[in-house]
Amino acid sequence: MKKLILLIVLCCAFAAEAQFRNGQRNGQGQRQGDISQTQQKAPEPNFEVEKYLGIVVYDIEKAAKKSSIKLTSDAGQLFSKTLTAYNKDVKGITRINSFLLRSTKEMVENFQKISMKSGDFSQQPEVVKKMNDNLEPISNTLKEEDKKLDANMKSIISEKQYRKWIKYNKN
Repeated sequence: MKKLILLIVLCCAFAAEAQFRNGQRNGQGQRQGDISQTQQKAPEPNFEVEKYLGIVVYDIEKAAKKSSIKLTSDAGQLFSKTLTAYNKDVKGITRINSFLLRSTKEMVENFQKISMKSGDFSQQPEVVKKMNDNLEPISNTLKEEDKKLDANMKSIISEKQYRKWIKYNKN
């Protein structure tokens, strides 16, 4: 009985000391983490217009693999030609509208910089509206190209491959 009580007391003592030491170690780590966080400054604004618009240039081999299409087959050759033509069209659209895309990106980033410094985000709805007005024609053109691509893909590849293509395309 004495041995059992002694064993319980020793176990409790070791557990308490282990928790105490672990608590001290975590506390020191938190204090050091707080110091390093205060020294960091906010990241520079980086508005990616291409991601906002959904501009996608497909990697033909990866798209074929994800859609389980063999590029050596006739359907694979048509698939490759269709994606190549689509990529060429999308690059043309972005090249033609590069000035508009660049100016919109600069406008949004400048607004973000000024707002972060002053803390005044009251102009945000106006900037978003202006940005949407600038980018709407490009967005509509890209949507039309996507619809054409999907229609072409539906006629080229099988039903099962088309479902995989749509699943890949969503990502």
